[in-house]
Amino acid sequence: MQKEPRLFQEADKTLTAAVDEAIERAAQTAGHELQSLGVGRSPQDYFADAVLRHLFLRLCGADLRTNTGGDPETAWKILYMGRSVARHWEKERGNSAALGGKKDRQEDIERDKSERQQLALSAQNFVLKTVVRALVDHARASDPEITDRLEAVIDARHARLEGLSDIDREFTERAKSYLSLLTTPSD
Repeated sequence: MQKEPRLFQEADKTLTAAVDEAIERAAQTAGHELQSLGVGRSPQDYFADAVLRHLFLRLCGADLRTNTGGDPETAWKILYMGRSVARHWEKERGNSAALGGKKDRQEDIERDKSERQQLALSAQNFVLKTVVRALVDHARASDPEITDRLEAVIDARHARLEGLSDIDREFTERAKSYLSLLTTPSD
């Protein structure tokens, strides 16, 4: 199992080296022409930017010749991730703009709100799961069959349903899965 992550890391290093080498080759081949045109940055930075634009368009599914037809949702996800990274770096530097939580678009505000709600739900679920597991562990001391009795309640509900639908079956499967999650003895 440890072999696979190492293979991916080696492949990533190989890819990164190839991209760096391609940028250097492009800078050596056309760098002087760029500088004569008055490009205000190094040829390496110019070509790295070109690679970034190419990859962005490719990831968004755009036509690489015309820069059209890309998926805007994918583009916004990538840009949103970039904004999050930039804010993290601003916070690392103590930049007051990042600490103020600047928001430009309504979609970003809504996405941030949704992420905070998901975080709150995750924290709530963690605490509920922890408490229920502790209570079940405590109850198991006096009732070793508690898990079987709780599963029997799910089975009884399932048996009362008439004309079982796929949704009913999925509900029962998920209920049993959650029950297992909550009744598995704590370590």
